[in-house]
Amino acid sequence: MTALKVIESTVRKWLRDNNYNDIADMIDELIEEWNKTGKGTRRNWWEVLAGDKKGKSRVIYGRMFPVLKIAQIRKGVSVTNNAICRNADEKPPDIKQNNRWTKDEK
Repeated sequence: MTALKVIESTVRKWLRDNNYNDIADMIDELIEEWNKTGKGTRRNWWEVLAGDKKGKSRVIYGRMFPVLKIAQIRKGVSVTNNAICRNADEKPPDIKQNNRWTKDEK
């Protein structure tokens, strides 16, 4: 696998720092696949890891991503029984506001 740029505040960095290397690897593999095929696909991985509206795992390009308790807490939704937590002391990173995911209010 080629090296991917990892910015200090990315979800992949947080995952690696908190014992979720397997999930960070899944994301890295998908991003690398998209890059190789020329896709400009982007994801809000915190949304993916929080699960769907019912708290079920999301499948992205054939890969099932687990639901993380910390992602549900960060999103402000109810924590579901299937949500995993590998470190009782883990804290979510702050949500940084940007214009990428917001909708224009008119």
